[in-house]
Amino acid sequence: MNAQRRALLVAAAMGGTAVLAEQARPRRFLADEEPRVPLAQLVPTRFGAWQLDPSIVPLVPNPQQQQVLAETYDEVLALSFRNPQRELVMLSLAYGRNQHKGMMIHRPEICYPAQGFRLEQDVFDATVPLAGGPLPLKRLVASQGRRHEPISYWVVVGDELTSFGYPHRWAALRYGLRGLIPDGVLVRVSSLSADNAQGFALHAGFIRDWAQALDPAARRRLLGRGHG
Repeated sequence: MNAQRRALLVAAAMGGTAVLAEQARPRRFLADEEPRVPLAQLVPTRFGAWQLDPSIVPLVPNPQQQQVLAETYDEVLALSFRNPQRELVMLSLAYGRNQHKGMMIHRPEICYPAQGFRLEQDVFDATVPLAGGPLPLKRLVASQGRRHEPISYWVVVGDELTSFGYPHRWAALRYGLRGLIPDGVLVRVSSLSADNAQGFALHAGFIRDWAQALDPAARRRLLGRGHG
């Protein structure tokens, strides 16, 4: 086989691969497969020992971060709750119709330092026992001046509970093989406490009460199908 013929065959193969890749590229949004309920309608304002406290506004991002959030997420919900002991827990939900659109760079260990916080304790794995099984999540601690904030968070891609990095990419790939572009939601729970262990224990109690109060569709969307 002469060099010219080999070059033509290679070019044809590369062209065919490109056509197949284009045909296989996911084009349907998972979010369009069924009606999407606004985040505010998924979260009860009173559950267990907790009640919404509308007088407390969670941390407001700086203008630069606010613009990035607006460009990345389609909907953001931030709420504060108190229990009878007046302990405060802040809940933040960030939903993106297209999880490929920058969610990876907005995990708390990146966005908190971008707002001037210092990471007092880097990210580590933890679980919270729920009725449907253990909920794996990430924890870290950030501080700014006198504000000391333990943070717990997790991410759901489509209806798969996963974590950022390779698990996040693999979850998206599994949907892509079905021709779907998955949506995603980042769930963050935080509190103001100088005692990290106490703060994380407070988060666990809040998450348990919150998960129990969610209806099955909301649990599936915010906690993954294993808890729906």
